[in-house]
Amino acid sequence: MPEIFSEVLGRPVRVPDEPRRIVSLAPAITETLYLLGLEDRIAAVSHFCNKPPEARRKPRIGSYFKVNYSKLEEIRPDLVLVTTGAQRRLALELAEKGYPVYPVELPVTLHGILQNIVIVGHVTGRTREARRLASRVAQHLEATRGALEGRAYYEIWLGGPVSAGRYSYISDALSHLGLENCMDTHPEPWVINPDPGEVRACDPDIIIYEVPPYTPDAEKHALKSLRERGLHRLRAAGRGVILLPPDSLAHYGPSISGALEDIALLARGRSPVHTGARILRLED
Repeated sequence: MPEIFSEVLGRPVRVPDEPRRIVSLAPAITETLYLLGLEDRIAAVSHFCNKPPEARRKPRIGSYFKVNYSKLEEIRPDLVLVTTGAQRRLALELAEKGYPVYPVELPVTLHGILQNIVIVGHVTGRTREARRLASRVAQHLEATRGALEGRAYYEIWLGGPVSAGRYSYISDALSHLGLENCMDTHPEPWVINPDPGEVRACDPDIIIYEVPPYTPDAEKHALKSLRERGLHRLRAAGRGVILLPPDSLAHYGPSISGALEDIALLARGRSPVHTGARILRLED
């Protein structure tokens, strides 16, 4: 059985040439596995793995931070895939318990997303297919390079308003589109409760609001939140807010290229082609 070195764990991980019982606890990895044709080898996923829709039929074995070890023991996985960032502690916990876990590092750029596609291919015995997939995603991304211009403000509701700082693949994605992220002054990946005054001072040309999963009346909540903080008076709000469905930019899987294309299309007054994104009017 070959060994693949993990920088996160600081040691090699023994992985079969072709793992047969894969557990994926990260939505982006699950999507990648499906696109590599490995759906029949996925034994279980996390509760947040919803791409593609077929993934929802797989057994759910835990959340982003926790795993049901009794179910995991029944599966006897020969490979468990997680990411780093918030999942680093889980990766270390799984390793300490003796599970064959391989952490795929959290990307901070679009290039990192492409790299992770290939890494997932490496550890699952699908290197050739992964390189082809990464190439297709790269070509799709290239079609949106510099498609827009101006400043953008991105927000998602995660128990409160959260935006993306400059150490984030989302900020890199906005830059790829030709947009300057209003929160690039913040070095952290995520900006919790961004200052409305800072957003107003930035005076963005585009506002992007991503609906979190499992949130009823999320659109009404978005409108209320923007109004309460006075962001409805921004120039960009007057033209409408680009409303993204769950797992669009906050999902760092291969489908992010489609989300970026839809942002570019909506910003230019055209219809999206990949997601259910739309323009949200403040009078809605």
